[in-house]
Amino acid sequence: MFYMKSDKLHANNSLARLTLFFPIFFLIMVAILFVTIASINNSRQNIIKSTEETLTKEVDLLLKMFQREKALKTEKVLTGLNVTHAIFYSKPLIIDSQKDYIQVENQITKNRFVIPLKRWVWNNQKLYNNFTFVDNIKQILRGGTVTVFQKCDSGYVRISTNVKKADNSRATGTFIPYSSPVVKTIEKGKQYIGRAYVVNQWYITTYEPLYHDGHIVGMLYFGDKEKNLDKLGNIINSIKPGKSGFVIVVDRDKKCIIAQNDDADKYISYLPDRLSGESGIIRYKHENEKLLAVYKYFNDFKLYVVAIVNETKETKKEIGTIIKASLLTALLITIILSVFIYLITSKNISRFLVKIKQKEKTIQETTKELIQSENRFKTLFENTGDDIIVSNKDGKIIEVNKTICNTLGYSREEMLKMTIADIRSPKYAAITDQTCRLILQKGKLTFEAEHETKQGEIIQVEIKSRVIDSGNDRYILSIARNISERKKMIRRVLKAVIQTEERERERFAREMHDGLGPLLSAVKLYANELNDSSLSHEERKEMTRQVDELIDEAIANTRSISNDLMPRVIIDYGVIKAVRSYCEKINKTEKVNIRFSAENIDDNLDQNVQLILYRVISELINNTLKHASAKNIDINLCKTDNKIELNFRDDGKGFDLDTIMKDKNSGMGLKNITSRIRSINGNCSFISHPGEGFKIDIEIEL
Repeated sequence: MFYMKSDKLHANNSLARLTLFFPIFFLIMVAILFVTIASINNSRQNIIKSTEETLTKEVDLLLKMFQREKALKTEKVLTGLNVTHAIFYSKPLIIDSQKDYIQVENQITKNRFVIPLKRWVWNNQKLYNNFTFVDNIKQILRGGTVTVFQKCDSGYVRISTNVKKADNSRATGTFIPYSSPVVKTIEKGKQYIGRAYVVNQWYITTYEPLYHDGHIVGMLYFGDKEKNLDKLGNIINSIKPGKSGFVIVVDRDKKCIIAQNDDADKYISYLPDRLSGESGIIRYKHENEKLLAVYKYFNDFKLYVVAIVNETKETKKEIGTIIKASLLTALLITIILSVFIYLITSKNISRFLVKIKQKEKTIQETTKELIQSENRFKTLFENTGDDIIVSNKDGKIIEVNKTICNTLGYSREEMLKMTIADIRSPKYAAITDQTCRLILQKGKLTFEAEHETKQGEIIQVEIKSRVIDSGNDRYILSIARNISERKKMIRRVLKAVIQTEERERERFAREMHDGLGPLLSAVKLYANELNDSSLSHEERKEMTRQVDELIDEAIANTRSISNDLMPRVIIDYGVIKAVRSYCEKINKTEKVNIRFSAENIDDNLDQNVQLILYRVISELINNTLKHASAKNIDINLCKTDNKIELNFRDDGKGFDLDTIMKDKNSGMGLKNITSRIRSINGNCSFISHPGEGFKIDIEIEL
């Protein structure tokens, strides 16, 4: 009985293993199948890519062959023109006034007509229809074509040439019209080198002006056919792209120039319908065959070099081999993995189930923490003192907190039906869409705007907005803070600054009028008296002395006024000596004892910073003298790293700082100091209580 139970238990375990194994086995088979298919496709793509690279290399090789052909042709025609020039100019050219009437033909339009030409005699021989010179050049250079052109009213006429027309007769009497780029170049006195259509086919050519008595009377030509088709054809016939490919050279109209084995009609039919651009790779079908064509355009000869293979034939054998090897490999891997997984299934599944339980417990704990975090966020969201709005990218309000509802006077339900533009003042509602786009573009933005309450009250706010990505959606979280009071304070400070500047201008004008004006008027009066011829020498000398004294006094007043505007000592010696000099003057009055110290302040400090430091210290000392009844003042100015620190202390009667700063009619001096320090990237902190003196600490970032 015991053995029967044991066998039954073993059978149940085996059945459980098989039940769990079959889905895994199926997944393994599917995975290996996909991997095998992907491997086969990848191998096929590699074969095709290799074929493309092979065809491209062969086309590039042929292009280099054409480039070499052109270079050799160009070198040959340049040598030929040099030889033609040397031999022609070695003999005299006589241009007779007697004219011959000959029939000429435009090589472009084929129009014919009769024109008069002056008779040319070269080497004591009439040159027209005399081919001795041009044929000798051809014989010397073992090829090429030579022409002597004579200039006429219609263009440049061939009077001696070995260029042949389509009927194999010499092209004597044909002319190149003035509209030709060749003639335009010659008319400028320059040599023409390049591809040219000579009578009925393309040549690599060189032309040069022919001079007589300093005037262009014609031109010399040497050229050769741009392509040696027999030579190029032999090279192309030796090339065999792949197992099923061939090479063909065609012009832009798909007219065959060179074909392998001279079977042009057969290969032309295999070309793709359209060849365009400098190069390309085309796959297409021809008579149910998949073809691959690689082509490149050779601009100098205006032709395409095309290599074509049968893609199916090129890849069939290799792909068959790869498929067999891949299937065999997949089968072996499947068997090995199946056995291995079957043996370890039970143990791994048990471990897996334990891990699942642990994961479930972790998820439950994480979910609990997430709920607690959401509750904390909700509490913070609802109870913060700032206005918070969440909107979508179109400006539609998605969520708000209680604070903004209380601020604007709307219920939450009312606000969720509104847009951002609905709560903005008319001035800012018009640019709401533009602002939203800017926030979405930059990711975050701080700016100022105006909100309008339900009752129509305008509230100035500073808004900090940030983009929040949630899946495929983007939202804008905006925190708004009421800055109406801050704006009012800024306006009051600005008003105080303006009033201070106006008082300074009035004082400056008064000193100019009451001090400098009378002195200058007196100088003018004495100057007028000096013009009186009845004055004695002693009287004139005395008046001159008086004028000198008045001028000296005017100069002293001017210096005093200038020093009040911009202390000269700062310009000449820097802020440290200026402050120390000012403190010494105050100490001489014995009204207060000022102790001033400075560390690490160099003369290269920005002059604007020096001036503001001087003005701030002067104003602090004056405030102490006016209001504090202090006996001692301690001032310390030092520089550490990229920061300047100013510490000012007095032992005066002090004051209630909050009362002074909130009072609209007082505290302008401290507000003015704060404004000056902020203008140079600094900040201030004040400490004062009644009976405990006054302290200010200033930090300026450089």
